[in-house]
Amino acid sequence: MPALGVNKKEKLKIHKPDRFFKDSDKVGAALFECLLENDTEAFIEILDGYLQVNRAQVAKKARMSRSTVQQALSKKGNPTLKTIARIVHESIV
Repeated sequence: MPALGVNKKEKLKIHKPDRFFKDSDKVGAALFECLLENDTEAFIEILDGYLQVNRAQVAKKARMSRSTVQQALSKKGNPTLKTIARIVHESIV
């Protein structure tokens, strides 16, 4: 594989995913797109990323404990649609 050079005139952008996850409009649009595409895995990944950045605020708005919110989207979690809807509604809508 050939080595790739970097043009010295071009500056690399620093990737800050937390900036994306602070914008609830962008997150809401991404979640909606996942629903349209029937991509449940991406939906959960995006929602989990959002919650990693905003977990305390989401739990407070949804009137749930932080541990409940965290457990709902864990690998072992099996949240109901009502729980996911409550988290999304209170934090993104």
